[in-house]
Amino acid sequence: MKKTGNHTLLSILLRVILYSLIVAGVYAVIRFDAVHPMEDGYFGEISMTEILQETILFFLFLFYLFSGFKNRNIQPVTNLISLFFLISFIREFNFILEWWLYPVLLVLLIMAWFFYRDYEKLNNASAIFFRKPASSWLLAGFMITYIFSRLFGQSGFWRILYDENNYRLAKAAVEEGLELLGNAIMLISAIDFILQQKTDSNNKIRSV
Repeated sequence: MKKTGNHTLLSILLRVILYSLIVAGVYAVIRFDAVHPMEDGYFGEISMTEILQETILFFLFLFYLFSGFKNRNIQPVTNLISLFFLISFIREFNFILEWWLYPVLLVLLIMAWFFYRDYEKLNNASAIFFRKPASSWLLAGFMITYIFSRLFGQSGFWRILYDENNYRLAKAAVEEGLELLGNAIMLISAIDFILQQKTDSNNKIRSV
């Protein structure tokens, strides 16, 4: 029991260190963009902040897609989550692709088909998926990226604090920084899923 307790404590400490480094990395990227603005300005579409956001979104799309193949009991949920991240990834390129809406509509149709096909399995799959501790990270990151950053990034709020000529930079830094933080927390959720799956597999081996 002592060895198991020590192993658990070490595992928790390593996670805290890893996740702290990820969050610190978010700050480092935001600071880099503040010190070294790109040609399109601070926190523009080709900034390190934006590029890292896109990279994380694409990773999350792949992660949840393949997680469903490895865990069939949660696949009805992970299929929808993965396609949601794919839509978010495509949406990030609206400054390049004028026709970005069409692939998004195609993905939405696929999502609707998955929802219809797996409707009877979704309730049980959702219960299994959201019982996993890592799902809390996913929900927290989702709320930061898709809700709080949008609300906190409203121009009207920043005009209260800054004059018309200066509010845009603060708004962009905070909004894009919060989006990246939320994405990083959702990345932590994926890492936590992987670690939990490894732990569950090891426990099954020991119980045999």
